Amino acid sequence: MAELTDKPGFAPPRAENTLSRRRAIGLELIATVALTVSLIVAATAVSIGNRSLTQGDLTARPLAPVPLPER
Repeated sequence: MAELTDKPGFAPPRAENTLSRRRAIGLELIATVALTVSLIVAATAVSIGNRSLTQGDLTARPLAPVPLPER
């Protein structure tokens, strides 16, 4: 039979509380680094797209030649 811990709730007591805190901090650090890298990649992609639009690279020439209608 399980020992009572004098704590309310249904969660089991943690045997190694410091180890679980270290794991949580490690996971938070990894998530923060991944979010930072993804934001840098997204900002770079947006700035490259804006730079090409302001220089007129995409708007100056159509992607495919369009024939003129005959009159």
